[in-house]
Parts: sequence; C-alpha cells; structure tokens
Amino acid sequence: MTESIIPTSSKSSNCLVCEQETNGKRHYGAAVCRACAAFFRRAGCSRLKKVCKKKNTCSYSKDGYFPCKSCRLQKCLAIGMSSESFQFNRDGYQNEGVIQKITPTMDTFCGRSNLIIFQSSKPSSNSQTSKSFLDLQFLIDKATLLFQQGCETPIRAKTNLEKMSIGLRKIQKSIQLPDPQKIEKFGREEAMCQMEYYIVSVTKWLTHFDDFQALPQRLQLKTLGGIWSIWWKLERLACFVRNIQNIITEEKLKGMKQDQLIYAWDQRKLDMSWLCNKYTVEELKFFMDIPTEIRLDVLTRSMFELQPSDMELTFMLCQLCFHHVGKRFQGEILQICEKFQEKLSNDLHDYYVNDQKNPYYMKRLASMMKINNQLQLDARRNQTKLDLATVFDIFCIEVSHPELFVEA
Repeated sequence: MTESIIPTSSKSSNCLVCEQETNGKRHYGAAVCRACAAFFRRAGCSRLKKVCKKKNTCSYSKDGYFPCKSCRLQKCLAIGMSSESFQFNRDGYQNEGVIQKITPTMDTFCGRSNLIIFQSSKPSSNSQTSKSFLDLQFLIDKATLLFQQGCETPIRAKTNLEKMSIGLRKIQKSIQLPDPQKIEKFGREEAMCQMEYYIVSVTKWLTHFDDFQALPQRLQLKTLGGIWSIWWKLERLACFVRNIQNIITEEKLKGMKQDQLIYAWDQRKLDMSWLCNKYTVEELKFFMDIPTEIRLDVLTRSMFELQPSDMELTFMLCQLCFHHVGKRFQGEILQICEKFQEKLSNDLHDYYVNDQKNPYYMKRLASMMKINNQLQLDARRNQTKLDLATVFDIFCIEVSHPELFVEA
C-alpha cells in the first residue's frame, strides 16, 4: 500500500475514521490507523455490496468499534480514501486475469513442466516415456497351485500356532535366497527371483494353517496379495538379527551408538534402470524401500533385545499380517482375520503357560507388539512415498497386478 509521512509536530494523531491513536501516516489518501486501512482494502477488493440495516444512521463507540461495515466504509470514503492507490502486484492480491505462477523448482525435480500438477499429457506412441510391461500372472498361478496342493508334509502339533512355527522352520531351511555378497549384479531377474521367493514362502507358510486352508480360493489369493509385502519385512528383520547375533555380542551391542552402520552392500551391483531410468539408487530410496545396509536402528535393537523364539516369531508374523490385511480390506476379510488372531492368541497363551511355565508374559508380548506396530507405521510411510512416485511418474514399468505393491 502507498504510505507518505504527514508533517506534524507530534509523533501521533487520531484516525479520521475511528478516532483511535495512529502513527501519523496516510493510507489510501487519508490519515487513518492501520486497522481502518486494512478494513478499507478488504472492503474495496470485495465484490459483495455492504448494506446498512439502519439506512446509514449507525453510530460507533468511542473505542473504535463499528457495528456496521457499510457505515464504516461510507465514513472512509467521506474523508477522501480512494481505492485507486491499491497496488496489487506487491502482495498476495491479484487483478482479474493475472495468473499466479507455480514455482519453477517442480520443473527441476520432475524434468517436466510444472503443469504436471494439474494435467499430464499422454505420451505418444513414439515417445521415449513409453513403459515396459511386467506380467506377474505366473506368481498368482504358482500360489494358486500351492494352495490347492496344501502343505507338502503333514505336521502334527497341539495348536495351529505350533504347526505354523514348525512349518516356518522347514520353509526357511528349504527355500534360501542367494547370498547378496556373492551376487555380481542385482537387476530385474534377481528382483523377480526375490519376489517369487517371498510369495512362495508366504503361500507355503499359510498352507500350514488349517483355518486359512478352509477359505475360498478368492479370499486366499486376496489375503496373500495383502500380506506378502509386510510379511517379508518382519522376516527380513529377523534374518538380520540372526546374522548380527553371530558377529556381535550382547555386551558389545550395548556400547554401540543408535543407528550405527553394521553392514552395507555395494550399491554399484544394483541395477535399477529396469524400474526407473531417471534416478540413482540413492534418489529412488526416497520413493521406495531399498535395503542396501543394516543399521542398529530402533527396530533392529528391539528385535535383538527380544530374541524371539520360533513360536513368538510365528505369532508376530501372524498378528502383523492378519491385522494389516484386515485393516486394509475391511468387511469379510476383517471378520475372518479377527477370528484368526483370537485363535492364535489363545495358542500363544497356552505356549507360555503350559510349555514355558510363564504366566507373566505381558512384558514380552508388549515388546512384540511394539515391533509390529513400528513395521505397520513404516509400511504406511512407504505407501505415501509410492503414491508420490505414481503422481510424478517415476517408474518406467507397468505391472499386471499393481495391487500386490500396495503396502497400506
């Protein structure tokens, strides 16, 4: 707004509108206070016509309060205030037809016009942005066949939880991922092998749960699609801790700093160009979970201190998966998963009381749930990043079953 100093013998004078003390400056052609100047600007920019209910006969109190905006505006105009001195290009106000520009940093980030925020043009047939297609139907077919065949070897156990625990040990021994230290290159083929390993592992593990095997096939496949991605996060964490226990003692662990690096894989062996050809591995970590190192973070330390037994780890996997998928799909699957969790909780209680002779297990249970809750929180954060990657068209590949990659 335009301001000019009025020559005056005193440092302040009274506002010509509300008679309150002012600093002696002129606003829009009259000596008024900042409050009345701000009111006049708002009224002058507003398209709403203000009408006095008392036909312009309102009075105002001496403390500067106006009960009627119309009468206050009329007094502003009467003392010579004018909207001609409004300067719209100095702040957030704008004239009609003047478009506020979007920050150009979006261009730098995306490599595309900042108008991507509002509309993304479809790539032409000969465009370099065309994407390759990845068909994952073979994984669905493989899981379907495994569900139909059931568990490979019958297992006798007192409870469902114990049966799944024995089955988990067999799966871990029979299906092993290649040693990442011996891999010369980790690209598309290796990533597909890793995904197949986790989906097959989860499928075989679920065949040891009789109640799950009784579900219709459509519910089995839908549940599998919702839990495999979070199942492998806990299984990976447990595997990391088992490896750490072989090289780090508990005393040494206590002296280590929080988030201290334990092991890092050579990122030069990672080839992510099949997934995204615009960003490096470090940059892609902003959009997705790419484990290239083991750090002594909160989860790793908590898991190391807990050192869960096979039964406890199996219960953690069950609770994490069924709670996660029930919350995601709701409805029929939620009801089924709640029944599963209730049965497995009773099995865990039986394990502690009858096998371990430990009825006071609530502290260990709380530690287990703390780890699971943190994993679910991380999954929600990862989903937010994946959503951003979709918005900004980060990936150069399309998949046949995108629902397999929804984490929350």
